[in-house]
Amino acid sequence: MKIVSAEEMRGIDAEAIKKLKIPSIVLMENAGLGVTQVIEKEYFPVGGRSISVFCGPGNNGGDGMVVARHLFNRDARVRVFLLTEKSKIRGDAATNLEIILNMGISVKELLLVKHVRDLRKELISEDLIVDAILGTGSRGAPRGLIKEAISLINELKTPTISVDLPTGIDADTGQVEGRAVQADCTVTFAHPKRGFYLYPGMDYTGKIVVVDIGIPKNLGVEEIKCHLISSRDFPRELLYRKLSSHKGNFGHLLILAGSEGMTGAASLAALASLRVGAGLVTLGIPKSLNEILEIKLTEVMTLPLDETPGKTLSLKALGRIKEFAQKCRAVAIGPGISRNDSTKQLVKRVIAELEVPIILDADGISAFAGENSLLRQRKAPLVITPHPGEMSRLLQLSTDRIQNDRIKAATTLAKEIGKVVVLKGARSIIADREGEVWINPTGNPGMASGGTGDVLTGMIAGLMVQGISPLLAARAGVYLHGLAGDIAARRREELSLVAHDIIESLPEAIRRVKSEHS
Repeated sequence: MKIVSAEEMRGIDAEAIKKLKIPSIVLMENAGLGVTQVIEKEYFPVGGRSISVFCGPGNNGGDGMVVARHLFNRDARVRVFLLTEKSKIRGDAATNLEIILNMGISVKELLLVKHVRDLRKELISEDLIVDAILGTGSRGAPRGLIKEAISLINELKTPTISVDLPTGIDADTGQVEGRAVQADCTVTFAHPKRGFYLYPGMDYTGKIVVVDIGIPKNLGVEEIKCHLISSRDFPRELLYRKLSSHKGNFGHLLILAGSEGMTGAASLAALASLRVGAGLVTLGIPKSLNEILEIKLTEVMTLPLDETPGKTLSLKALGRIKEFAQKCRAVAIGPGISRNDSTKQLVKRVIAELEVPIILDADGISAFAGENSLLRQRKAPLVITPHPGEMSRLLQLSTDRIQNDRIKAATTLAKEIGKVVVLKGARSIIADREGEVWINPTGNPGMASGGTGDVLTGMIAGLMVQGISPLLAARAGVYLHGLAGDIAARRREELSLVAHDIIESLPEAIRRVKSEHS
């Protein structure tokens, strides 16, 4: 599903009006009617109900006035509260204001903070509030009357439906500066907005309903760069195997992972790659850890490699790794490998010299802090999976700045290094070198525990080794990882969820994806 930025939506609106000659007031009418229909479907028949509509000074307020008119015509008891002077309303909104005034609908101007505060007792028994204060064009923290109106709406605890987006949310980033309306339902127009699927915006939207306002579905879609991942992103060819298949058909994966005290990371990545269908998996580890992992892992082969005195992978292992990688379709490197200087040099040489697709994670990423050019110089396919802290080191930005605009951070790095980037976290972001972005809707807070990132690395690598593109493997892997986490959370409770629970839930997650494909 396509997800738009505010700028992309403005472009689509403009094209509909200028190229297709759809009058803007028709779009406003369709929007208001759509909201009214959702109210009756999601809440109740509106006849006899008390409904307050808060309208801002722009087109979002105009949409709200159309809603008020249709509610009035359905015998609702409607009041409109206007957060500006009537004389300041312009354009299509002014036309709709004149209509509702002529119809006798109550329109009260709220021009002082005191006016807003005085409404508390008056609205305590309302059946529904419609938030039509600010739309996708708003930026920055709400102030003055609007700030006070948001506080009033939230304090009333009355069911609230937002028009296009909850007032106070950044349509692009989901950020909330100060306050935002806590909606039970958001009715948005033509396409959902990016901020609906990113935190903290997700906490404010409630149920998201997209309504058709008369804009053709294919208008301007080629310019939309952001997508919501779904089960359809999982390659159908991996779900159905030929009866004549053998393990060689599904690839040999080499995972370079582990160090003293971090054998779990290596183990989790290896097991996860098998659970998503990799044909063969070999785990390259410091040789002194080989016996431990031989005992721990049954289905995974091991490759003992030269190590440093600190029991981490040594640069001396490069020759053996290059030789072994020649029979592998992909290599994963990073889980639990440490930040030892010799190990860092090994990682850099592996990235520079191996020609097979690679997925780079964890401490492997940290080896390139301040040296992004080395990642760009790599010619063969690469997927890099930083968490916000690792992304911070690569982009030389604070973690807060990364989190405040996750899409921008992911696309910036993807374009800079020319590779696929997976920015992990609540609502993981996948970005490619062309500026295309995917948001993952699966996952839960229970997955915020050690080892879950190692599982993801193994999954993406395990999918990639079966012959699909790095980008598709990243999208499918991230979606399936979150889905398995959601299944595990329902079985175990979020608080008790550990990384191995995700691996154990992968068969059920794959069954669900398969059923949605069939």
